[in-house]
Parts: sequence; structure tokens; C-alpha cells
Amino acid sequence: MRTELFYNLFAESKLLDWLVGPDSDYAGEAVFQFANLPESWGWFVFAAIVVAVALAVFFLYYRELNTCSMPLKMVMGVLRFSVLMLLIVMLLKPSVFYRQVDEIKPVVSFLRDASLSFHHKDRYQDKDLVERLAAASGIPADKIASGEAFRDEILNKVLAKDKNAIIKAIRDRGSISIVNFGENVERVAVIPAFEKKATTKKKTDDEEETTDPEANEPVSQDDSEEADGTAKEGEGLVRDTVPDLVCDGLGSDIPQALREALSTNRLSAIVLVSDGQSTTSEDPVEVARLAAEKGIPIYVIGVGDANPPKNLAVNKVFAPLVAFPDEQFEIRAQVQALSVSEEEPLPAQIDMELLKTEVDPGTGKAKGRPVSVAKQKVEIPKDRRTFKVVFSQTMNTPGSYKFTVRIPELENEDNVADNQRETEGIVSVEDKKYKVLLISGLPNWDYQQVQRFLQRDQTVTLSCWLQSMDETRVQEGNESIAYLPRTIQELGEYNVIIMMDPNPEEFDDSWMILLKEYCKIKAGGVLFMAGPHFTTEFVTMNRLKKFREILPVRFGDINSIGMSQDLAQAQGSGAGKMLVVPSKLEHPVMSFNAEREESASVWARLPNVLWNFPTLAAKPTAEVLLERGDGSNAEGNQPLLVAGRYGAGTVLYMGFQGTWRWRSVGLQAEYFDDFWMLVVRYLFKNNSMQGDSRGLLETDLSEYELGAKIPLYLEVRDEQLKGYTLPEIPVQLTDDKGRVQEIILQRDPGQNTPETNEGRYSGSFSATRLGAFKIGVDIGPDSDRLVKPIAINVKPPSLEVSRPWLNEKKLRSIAKQSGGEYFTLDQIQRLPEALPSFVNRVEFRSPSQPIWDLSEKIRWLALLLPVALLGLEWTLRKTNKLL
Repeated sequence: MRTELFYNLFAESKLLDWLVGPDSDYAGEAVFQFANLPESWGWFVFAAIVVAVALAVFFLYYRELNTCSMPLKMVMGVLRFSVLMLLIVMLLKPSVFYRQVDEIKPVVSFLRDASLSFHHKDRYQDKDLVERLAAASGIPADKIASGEAFRDEILNKVLAKDKNAIIKAIRDRGSISIVNFGENVERVAVIPAFEKKATTKKKTDDEEETTDPEANEPVSQDDSEEADGTAKEGEGLVRDTVPDLVCDGLGSDIPQALREALSTNRLSAIVLVSDGQSTTSEDPVEVARLAAEKGIPIYVIGVGDANPPKNLAVNKVFAPLVAFPDEQFEIRAQVQALSVSEEEPLPAQIDMELLKTEVDPGTGKAKGRPVSVAKQKVEIPKDRRTFKVVFSQTMNTPGSYKFTVRIPELENEDNVADNQRETEGIVSVEDKKYKVLLISGLPNWDYQQVQRFLQRDQTVTLSCWLQSMDETRVQEGNESIAYLPRTIQELGEYNVIIMMDPNPEEFDDSWMILLKEYCKIKAGGVLFMAGPHFTTEFVTMNRLKKFREILPVRFGDINSIGMSQDLAQAQGSGAGKMLVVPSKLEHPVMSFNAEREESASVWARLPNVLWNFPTLAAKPTAEVLLERGDGSNAEGNQPLLVAGRYGAGTVLYMGFQGTWRWRSVGLQAEYFDDFWMLVVRYLFKNNSMQGDSRGLLETDLSEYELGAKIPLYLEVRDEQLKGYTLPEIPVQLTDDKGRVQEIILQRDPGQNTPETNEGRYSGSFSATRLGAFKIGVDIGPDSDRLVKPIAINVKPPSLEVSRPWLNEKKLRSIAKQSGGEYFTLDQIQRLPEALPSFVNRVEFRSPSQPIWDLSEKIRWLALLLPVALLGLEWTLRKTNKLL
């Protein structure tokens, strides 16, 4: 109020412009004010002073001599009063400041789904919607209808159509903050609003102003003039077009994106472009309610087809890594079925085909064309989305093969790229037998039955070493031996070693070192079956302590073992329920049948254990397959059957005896025979793959999801079979397009000491690209033979791509709860009009200056005007002979 007291008077008379002049150094319009005007009650004092001065002046002239007329006295009184008022006015410090008012428009946060699910091809069922999308994007309708156009491609075309017409319309409502979100949120661009300012004069460098915290955000002066400033946040983000959306996010965190948008200053609305599928547990509708409380509406653009896709996909194909000529083996495929609707269901039956391709064992590359080897009709279960299909195969010719399971394309199927899949590894058909060394302290029932079964099996060459056998008698087996192997060459002749409650008298520290080298160098397989006679002494003797490093379980000391055994005897027979770990039913040792339910049924029918050796727990990296289900251990159930690794070798610990009792289940002891053959094959697997190699390269899995951290483990030896001592070894990651990436493996800390020479290396890398990859080590000539490469496959995150359809219900709820509105992508031209329209007025002021400092003529006027008035009054007084 004080600032603009006389503004209207000066503005109307143009007096201020005349006083200031046309060439001001400040932008904006000049505003007059009295800098020293009194506040509050000071106005009354000021008014009283003015009235008192006026009365005093006119009273003095009223009492003057009567040498002049009263009207002339009044004129001289006015002159005297005017001079006094000019002095009072100068004390009030008449000043001028320059005011510039800008209209700052709000911010619209434009959130785009950048997850992998948004890079999806929809087969739209609504023909009218297809036509509208074609008109909005400029993409041919047949391309959209046939599912050839990606969601992000359609969105990019819609936003860019007619020279970014949609974006220009939104810019009339406010600045646009473009944000991409996947598993993280990233601000990718700032598009300034179209603004009009109250004045258009340029400010000088030394102008001072007070401003809104974000008033420095760049604005365009009119529809033709683009922004020329820089954004307050994120250098290089300011632009006038929307960058194309690239979808590579491993998740879709809609709640996080909304929360970060709500923290934006001067936010007027949020635009959410998504398919509505969020991969986090938080409900985005709750965040929408928070937006409503803040008065921020969310306008949702739904992209995609709301109908669940019609699709059959081969998710996984399993096959044994080793098979033998004329021996039947199984190839199991996991199939996922999705249906569009009840009106268009999946067929009751489908034809599935198995194809065989011979490959190079080193590179995995095909040597010829795939050949169809089996077909079968498969019924699709109505009550399950995932089911299994089993193909039985018998190979006659040794070699290396990959198998492919294929489903024919369905009518109007959403995605045909996943209708076939190869086996995860190479199936090696080898024309040789398993060589098994069976060692036992006593001829217990398990030894007798296992020895008879393996000796008569045509795929096994068995050598037995029964420690209690009389020296004059010949040891049993297909190939009888006269002494226990004592060198790595002799022990390396065997693929599998089975030790059944061995007597420790025949073993020493050197044989334990030999067994460790057998696992590490020869990738041998070892099974240790505990027993009531010798195991306590075997696992606690100091000279055999290295053996405990091989086993995948931890034992207590001799006192704790003795106490556990005494307690079991005191409680009764020691019988306990044998429990299968459900997640391990598909383990090679546990899988009696391709169907998990069938395998579980077999294990449920097998007799429980009568005795088991006490252990503390399985080692961290081991897999517990069977456990005793009475919680008899302080750390939980006692592990009964545990699988582990030592170096390149495979190790099984069996903490109980009595498998011979399983012969009573099934026809002609079929499950007893099957179990022991599964054990031998499992222990043989790595030994067969190693061959004459000098090292082993491996990882935890053969298939990983995009973004996962993939560990690599390498054990490598030189020509003398001593561990490498280099500080690091490079490995090469080659994708299916031939691109090579080098990964450095570091020597494991605490390894490669002169005493051990283990040559172990490890490292990891992140899965950043989809596809099939080969990982190999370069250690000189014939590297692929000396350290066989491994193959891995990187697939999209299962949670991200498992629900690709548009969740329209969720998106509509977000819009409704926030007070916004839902649009389909073809309706996006309605968005700008729906956005709220309001502006913030921001006033910039220059420092206040006294008017006599503005120009020379004001300064002279302030000096001469009082002198002139006083001179005129003095002249009149003297002319009329006043005092």
C-alpha cells in the first residue's frame, strides 16, 4: 500500500516517465514510493504535523499588517506552506523502484514405464482400438494388429506425431519433467513451459532481485522462442522434444516413481504412462490417495492390450549331461499355458515335437540341421498353468547332442518366439562304462546288495575292496583288484568311489590327500556311507582329519558324537522319519520320475531309517536332500543325505544304512536299483565331462535372469598338475553375436599356498544382455580341451515378463483415487485440456533509489523549486511592506 500510494497519479500524468527518462538501466516498469513514510500510528502524527504547519503559516499571515489585501496574504501563505511541504516531502524520501512481474507456470511430471514388459508386442483383439492407435501413431494398422509393433515404439510415435503436437499442448499448461522408471527412477529431460512475461526489457548484470526458489527455470517467451536457460537440476536435461523411450528396466516400481514425482516443487499434476504391472509389493493405489491429499491429480495413459495373451511357451528343457548307447534316458520339458479368454480357450491337445542336433562339444555349435526324433500329443491340464512333458530317447551313436522341444504355433498366438527351447546343456553319449570302486569295512547288508546290483549292471565295471576279506580270497567285482590303489594314477582309473563305513586302520594322511586330489584333479565322485562300527573313529581321528574337508557336513568332537549316540540308544531303537526336502525332488539323486508328485510318492513309500550317524549340520554350500524329521539335532532335523562339491568333484554323504530294506518296495527291487544307479550317474557326471582336462570352469546355474550377478569359479593346473600361482586369470564371455567381453578372475584369498597348490580363482559379472553366452579360459593351445568352456543363458526377469497384459483395472483405480482421469493411448490428445491450468505470479524488484539520484533535471528541480517559491514569496512581502 505504501509502495503504490501515488502510483496511479504518476502513471496517469506520465510525470514519472518524464522525470525518470526513457533510458533506464533497469528492466520493468517504474513505481513511485515514499521510502520514509510513517507506519501505523505514525500516520496520525504526520497528519497532525501537516495540519499544525498549515494552521501556523496561515495564522501568521492572518495576523500580518494590513498593508495588503487578505487574498494576497493567502497567496503568500500558500507559497510559504508549499516550501515547508517540499521540505517535509524530501524528508519522506521520494523514491522509485522498478517492478517486473513474471507468470511462472507449474510443473507436470511425465512418468514413462521403461521396464522390459513395456518393450512388448501386443496382439490387440479390439479392431476399433487398432484403427485408433494407427491413426494416433501413424503406424500401419496391420502391423499393430499382427503384434509386430512394440508398446514403446507406439508411444514414441504418438508423442512425436505432428511435430510433437501433444507435448506443445502440455507446455501451455506448464513445464514438463520427463521421468523414466523401471526398478529405479531416472529424470531424463526437462521441457520448459511456454511463458509470457509482463515486460520484455533485458536486465543488466548488476540488477538485484528477490525470486521464487525455482524462478530460474528456463521459460520460452512466446510460441516461437525456445528456452535458452539451464535447468536447476541436471545439467544438459533441458530440451524442447521428448527423448525416445528405451525399455531396459528389470522391474517396474510404480509406487516409487509416484512418490518421487510428488516431491517435485510447483507440481500441478502427474501423467503416468504404464501397462499397470508393478513388480513391488507396495500398492500404487495407496500412493494415489496420498497424491489426492496433496491436491495432485494423476492422469493415467494405459498402454497395451488388457486381454491376457494366448500363448504356449516352453520354459525349460532338462536332459542328462551323460548318456550311453542303447540306454534309455528322459528329456523333460516345462510348458506354460496362457489363455486369452473363455471365448477363445486353448486347445485341449497340442502336438509336441523333439528335435536332435549334433554339436561340437567344445563350442556347442551345430554340425548339421536339427532332425525330428519324436512326436507326441499332449493334453493341456485345465487346472494348471504349468505342466511337464517327457520324451524318452535311446541313442545308438556316441557323440555330443542338443535337443529342442517345439510346440506348433497356435492361431492368434501372442508370442511365438518362446514356442521352442533347447536343452540347457550338451548331452554327451559316451561308449564307455562307469568304473566304480566299492570300499567297505564289513560285508553289511548294504554292501552285499549294492555289490550284486552293480556287478550285474551292464553299464558298470565294478571293483570291490572289502577290508574284512581274507587275504587268501579274491576280491569281488567285474575287475578284481589285489590291493587298494595308492597313487593318483591308480585312483584316477575310477569314475566313482563308494565308501561304506570304512575301517580307518588301512588309511593314513597320505591316502586322504590322495582322495582330495582325486576330487580336485580328476573330478572324481565320492560317496561316504556312515555306519555304526567305524565311522566315529574315521571322522574324528587326527591323521584322517583332511577327509572331513571333503564331506559336505560338519561333525562334533568325539565326546558330542558319543553323547548323541548314547542318547539315541536310551530313547529306544533310534528309528526316525525320513523326510524329503521338497525343493530337492528334482535333484538327479532324488528324481525317480519326471513328475515331482510321482517321485514324492515313491519316497513316501520307502521304509524309514532305523539308525543314523549324528552330525551338526550341512556345510553352507551343500544341498540337503533327505533329513530325519524328528528335530533330534540342536540346529534342526538331522541331515541324512547331503550333496556337495569339493574342487571339481562331486561328493555325497549318506548318514544312515539300511537302503537294502528298500528292495521290498516296487517290482523286483526297482526303486533300490534306480536309487543306486542315480547315485552312480550323479557322481560320474563331472568326472566324465572333465576327461583329460587340467581344470574346471563352472558357475552356480546354467540360466540367469537379466541383471543377476553371475559367479565364476575356476580351478586350473599346469602340465605337472600343480595349481597355477598367477594373481589373476582372464576369461572370455562370448555372446551369440560373437561379441567378446573379458572378465578377470582373482586368485582366491588364502589359496595357492606352496603347501596346497590348489590353483583356485573366482570372480563375477553382471548379466547385462539377454541371450546365450559361452565362457572360456585362454591358458594356451587347446584351451577348450584343457578347460572346457561352459554355456549360460540370460533370460528376462520372470516377475517382470510373466504378466505382460495391461492392468487396466489397477490404472483406473490410481486415476480415480487421485482425482485424475484414465485415458487409452489413442485418447492422449484429450490430456492437455484435462490438466489443471494455473500460474504463479513472481515479482522482481530493483533496489529503491531517491528520485534526485535518477537524473540531473530532478536534482536541479529539487534544489531550485524551493528557492524560487521562497524568492517569489519574499518579493511579494517586500512589495507590500510586510514584516
